[in-house]
Amino acid sequence: MIISLQYNVTSCHVLHVYSSFTKVLHHKSKEYMKSKQGMMLFPGLLHPKSVGKITLASKNIMEQPFIDPCYLTAREDVETLIGGIRIIQRMASTKAFQDSGVTPSYFKFDNCPYESDSDEYWEYVIRHVTYSIHHPVGTCKMGAKDDQTAVVDPLLRVRALKNIRVVDASVMPHLTSGNTNAPTIMIAEKAADIIKHS
Repeated sequence: MIISLQYNVTSCHVLHVYSSFTKVLHHKSKEYMKSKQGMMLFPGLLHPKSVGKITLASKNIMEQPFIDPCYLTAREDVETLIGGIRIIQRMASTKAFQDSGVTPSYFKFDNCPYESDSDEYWEYVIRHVTYSIHHPVGTCKMGAKDDQTAVVDPLLRVRALKNIRVVDASVMPHLTSGNTNAPTIMIAEKAADIIKHS
């Protein structure tokens, strides 16, 4: 999950970094970057404690399941993101940043009832504009025989079924700290070796 902080830069190279997190913020970001030089800094939550749920809608395999990512349900996730914001603010107050003319520029949240820059203010912002970087894992967790939460065994076979394996990021028990692409390729390569030798 990511939240954006922006800084004005008066005398250094421009760094344009933003994503379309919501239509409103996307528009605001675009307008902001047109009018000023600047950069956006993003604290990211690499290992969220919040755990989502997938529930079958019915016995019909063609009916899509209910997916609830349960974002920010663990208090620790919110506190970690606020901590990330505070680190960015400390970074921006360093001599290197100050010598470059860096000053913070925050979007205004008109409906926010909290004092600007308070922890309560940042929690409000986090809960309204944080977005996923779309690397979900663990929906078909791989685990040992005695792990009741595991869907597949260490050879990627679905438990209690024959001739079915799951070979994708869903078997990862935990989210990796980097992009899930390379680990998913590794899982596929390992699965190919397992199948060839079985």
